[in-house]
Amino acid sequence: MRTTVQDPAIILLSDADSQSARNNAYGHLFESFMAQVMHLYGYGSPRVSNLNVTAEGAEVDIELLHEMNQQTAIAECKAYSSPVNIDKLTSFYGELTIRRMTDPGTQGYFIATPRLTSNAQEKAGAICGNDPAFRVVTASDIWDLLISRRQIQPVDMSDTQTSDPAVVVHASGVYAAALQIDPDTKTGSRVLVRATSGSVHREALDLLAEHRYANSLPVVDVFEHATTKSAPAAAPPLIVEVAGSKSDFEYQLPASPRYFVGRRIAINELVDHVTQHPGPFVLNAKSGWGKSSLALKIVDSAAPGIGLVIDSRTAVSGGFIPAVLQRAFVKAQDSGILKLTPDATWATLAGSIKSMGDASWLDKGDARIVVVFDQFENTFRDEALTREFRDLALWNADGKDRVSIGFAWKTDFVDWTESHPFRLRDEIRNCSTVVHLQPFGSQEVDTILGRLEKSLEVKLSREIRQRLREYSQGLPWLLKKLAGHLIREISSGKTQEQLVAEALNVQNLFESDLAALSPAERDALLFVARFAPIEAQEVTERHSGALVQSLLDQRLVVQVGEKLDTYWDTFRDFVVNGRVPIEETYIIRQTPRSVGRLISEVLKRGGDAAVSEISRAWDTSENVVWNLGRELRQFGLAASVPNRIQLIPELRQADDVELELRGRIARVLKRHRAHTVFEDVCERGQGVAQIPEFAKALRAVFPAVEGTTNTWSTYARTFVAWFAYAGLARSINPNTATAAIESSQGTGTLLDGAARRKLRTIFPSSSPGPVIRWMTSELSDGKATPYPASPREREVAGQALALKAVHMGSDENLHAVEGLITDGKLDSVRLLELLRTVPGGQDSLAALEGDPAASPASIGELIAVANDAEWAAGTVLAAGKAFRAWARAAGIQTKRRGKPSRSEEAEALPLA
Repeated sequence: MRTTVQDPAIILLSDADSQSARNNAYGHLFESFMAQVMHLYGYGSPRVSNLNVTAEGAEVDIELLHEMNQQTAIAECKAYSSPVNIDKLTSFYGELTIRRMTDPGTQGYFIATPRLTSNAQEKAGAICGNDPAFRVVTASDIWDLLISRRQIQPVDMSDTQTSDPAVVVHASGVYAAALQIDPDTKTGSRVLVRATSGSVHREALDLLAEHRYANSLPVVDVFEHATTKSAPAAAPPLIVEVAGSKSDFEYQLPASPRYFVGRRIAINELVDHVTQHPGPFVLNAKSGWGKSSLALKIVDSAAPGIGLVIDSRTAVSGGFIPAVLQRAFVKAQDSGILKLTPDATWATLAGSIKSMGDASWLDKGDARIVVVFDQFENTFRDEALTREFRDLALWNADGKDRVSIGFAWKTDFVDWTESHPFRLRDEIRNCSTVVHLQPFGSQEVDTILGRLEKSLEVKLSREIRQRLREYSQGLPWLLKKLAGHLIREISSGKTQEQLVAEALNVQNLFESDLAALSPAERDALLFVARFAPIEAQEVTERHSGALVQSLLDQRLVVQVGEKLDTYWDTFRDFVVNGRVPIEETYIIRQTPRSVGRLISEVLKRGGDAAVSEISRAWDTSENVVWNLGRELRQFGLAASVPNRIQLIPELRQADDVELELRGRIARVLKRHRAHTVFEDVCERGQGVAQIPEFAKALRAVFPAVEGTTNTWSTYARTFVAWFAYAGLARSINPNTATAAIESSQGTGTLLDGAARRKLRTIFPSSSPGPVIRWMTSELSDGKATPYPASPREREVAGQALALKAVHMGSDENLHAVEGLITDGKLDSVRLLELLRTVPGGQDSLAALEGDPAASPASIGELIAVANDAEWAAGTVLAAGKAFRAWARAAGIQTKRRGKPSRSEEAEALPLA
């Protein structure tokens, strides 16, 4: 027989029905057992001063009197599932010291099962070396004592390996137990129980079969061969190692070490921990922030040792941890790193710890073993299982060289608020090195974007880079998903300018998410989306587990505790409503005044101008102009045209451009993330937002954007300025703002006076000849033409747009209105209809029809009044002359008080 010597377990068995009754029975069993143990040390019946039973174990404080010398003693007895820490020891010794002030001869017994922690053992050795009247008793001491006094007899079966000895305490007596080890698997096959004489009480066997110690194994009386009803053979624990990605943009899997990016501080800290100060560590972060990727990177650093990242979602029984440890140490043995003893066993955590401690390392000290339990939040549903993981962490923290046990769990895990084992979770964290991950910073995002450019073999535009940076919000998986989406979109023929205009076309991304789903999968996804977050059990009652697992594997559905949700709130809305209500997430860096100056400048040039042209006019760099234009493109006020600032047709053709601007900007800002943040800050501030608080909140939701505290304060003030312009906020002073009341008109203007006046008097501002020649040349017979590039042609096209003789088509080209140009000639009837629609046109035509000699000044005055304009006399006269010329082109007879001038004759062109 080979028996592995290790800390014996102390098992209390009771058949009470309720938990309170069971605790009460356990307490009295433990009290009675401790009395029996102390009697073996020569003490009489104890007096109990405190008895307590918790989920951690049983505690009893007793006072005793020695039967021979009448010496008093006090004992503090603890039966825990994990080693007893130093605080318990020092606290008891302090009580003993106080007791000795009145009774100097008092003996002290600190009974700690299974044993003390290493630092507590060191302290106990120092105390015992100086105080012969103080003694520490562990589970091994109790085991030896019971055997020496023939209270129990160890299980002894020839040619059978056993492990995990236990003292079984039942109302019928005290027994010895052990696990019989399968010679092939080195795990438990049966539980063997032995009475000192006679047979083991049947109730004790049945209760032991239900205890976690048995782990569903049959329980056998070794002498009587009585056995419990054999439970169905438990399947071996399912151990799944976490797999890494095979490319930079495979977001469904964590990044493998080859494709890992950034996290230098966390990596350096953990590598130093694993190599220099082995012990437990914890990776904490929200879902999708890269815990699994970092875990794979860290275990890779174990080379030339062994590293495993294990998915904890398959942990359902006490055999899971030993199975994982067995895999790691057997793999290390196969690699020649260490040698396990012949009697190594992996039936329980206690046996595994003994086997690991007995292993002989064969290398010179470089190799190590790192095991990380990923998705660890899933174990919190089982308190007993969490306790075993806690015990593993405490063992690892107890100075075990070359072995590091890691735990990775998400901090946005929100379930089991009452039964969640917070204390056990915190004990794991308290004994570990803890690393809190943050979203990607700007440098890490830049690295991914650089790899994206390499994959695309093209340089990304500034707008695309900024959109990817801001939409991803520093979330590694989302950045990779958006990058993969961009690769597909560009491969399909989309230009970067189109993608910027379409906000990266995330709707297409979501549609591709759904494209590969079967009808049954779509139905299951829709059910989850409608009621998310929804209990997983409720989903599996309606849809098969295989369907739900498929959605989880595709990362369309994520698990949050025992509930299911879609991977993104925006995706959930798309699944339910078929639309994408995505919040805008870009940073506005330019003030309204700066952007307004650009708009006015572009409008003066007909609504379309080259960046170089404006930079020369302003005597500044093209980069300055382009950055200002970026805000126009983000607001949707300008098209994405390389090296040009081209306002959208709706602005160029608006009757009131300022009103159009304000309305469009307000609609964009209402769906901007910054506006949501601003309202939240206002609500917390009882209606008032302090700029420093708003800046701090903005910084939190844009982690991938770099900036100092002053920079973010500038961004916050810029947003407030735009909110005020759009009627969404009211700025009180440079450091304070409030949300505006509903239907506020907004403050300030973007356009300068010259731009506003030019827009109101844009027709007629020139004679018809050049305009008609351009239209008949460029737009005859259904032809279309791009908006002109030269300033002169843009002025001509602007007159045609103001007259509504041409319009901007969906192809962003100019088209003549239907019926205006036939065979290269202008239709006078159609032209006359258009002249009647312009401001002042109807009255001016009526005046000329009544009096063909109506003066240019009188016609100009009618046009000025219709445009609500205050013009100088010269401007009024010029407008009147121009309109008279347009009227003649449309077939209206005009004349002067005398002979027609040559200019009037020249303007009267032949028409169809």
